[in-house]
Amino acid sequence: MKRFFYKIIAISLVLAALVGLVVAVIGITGIWKFEGKVLSSLQNTLKLLESTLETTADGLELANNSLDQADASLDKLVNTIETTGKSVQDLVPMLDTLTAITTIELPQTITSTQKALDSAQSSANIIDSTLQFIASIPFLGVKQAEPKAPLGDALGDVSKSLDQMPLTLRSMDGSLSEARTNLGSIEGQFTAIAEDINKIGDSLETAKEVTTRYQEVVATLQEKVTRARQDLPVTLALIAILMTVGFVWLGLTQIGLMMQGLELMGMQFERAKKQSPGPPTLTIPPYLI
Repeated sequence: MKRFFYKIIAISLVLAALVGLVVAVIGITGIWKFEGKVLSSLQNTLKLLESTLETTADGLELANNSLDQADASLDKLVNTIETTGKSVQDLVPMLDTLTAITTIELPQTITSTQKALDSAQSSANIIDSTLQFIASIPFLGVKQAEPKAPLGDALGDVSKSLDQMPLTLRSMDGSLSEARTNLGSIEGQFTAIAEDINKIGDSLETAKEVTTRYQEVVATLQEKVTRARQDLPVTLALIAILMTVGFVWLGLTQIGLMMQGLELMGMQFERAKKQSPGPPTLTIPPYLI
């Protein structure tokens, strides 16, 4: 019973050793058989990744250029709006001056003119009376011309025609004031628009900073992928060599395991003496024959 138990253990060890040897041989063969295919597949993958990173870098560069152009366009637009707003703002003092001239100075001037015309009318009436008196003296022989209208009346008509002008000019004060208010509102709106566009410009600057950081990251990844692609053949060969050494070591250990199993089965391996080296002889027990 004990011998049978040893025999089962010995057969198990031999079978395990055989399986280990087969695994070692298949592993070594498979490593060097598929090493080229794995290398080609990894190189294609890295090449595709490198192409993708290059496309990404080009896209980021295009986006960065577009942001630069948009920022420059916004700067020009802000300058134009600010210039227009300043022009509108410059019109406000002009309107103030125009309002003062129209509603104050011109009515005062017309009133003064009317007073002067009234004085001139009085003088003209005196002159007309004097001329009539002189013409009525018979021995002087002076004949007075017959004007269509006396000078005093003509001057009075001119003064009356100016009566409504001060009121008309003063009535323009409301329209001019409203125009001034509207110009101030327009100038404020231009200022608000310029501020909003400046905020958009700040957002563009932030976006440019983000794209720049992404460009740096992509450039770093491109360097790493390129370096990995260059080092891949050597790295993969070293891995294959290390795995081959491992399988060889596994095979050697399986030989020792097989020898232990055979010894348990009763086979004896005789080692040659030092003075007469030679291959060991194998003695097979009679019960195994």
